[in-house]
Amino acid sequence: MNLTYKAKWIIVGLSAIVWVMTFGVLFVGGTAFVNRTFLVLNLILLLAQIANVVRSFLIGKKDIGIILSICLAITISLLWATYIWGWNYTAKALTVGFE
Repeated sequence: MNLTYKAKWIIVGLSAIVWVMTFGVLFVGGTAFVNRTFLVLNLILLLAQIANVVRSFLIGKKDIGIILSICLAITISLLWATYIWGWNYTAKALTVGFE
């Protein structure tokens, strides 16, 4: 948990990079395996961000916790927009792909 917290800004940056790549692969076209891989990466990074928010509040760094909470809210809203709003498209991309 300590190592994850030390890499808090790297995780936020990676979340942004992986989201951009996910958006590109999902909506430009890619195989179902690649789309599922990016979904798993997004979920792992989301869990790491949640752990960092909790950890920052537990150790008393409320200012960093608030900033990380805002980054977490942005990440969740981007993932919501990507996967849920285009659900019919996403379901096809995650199951059969665009081969």
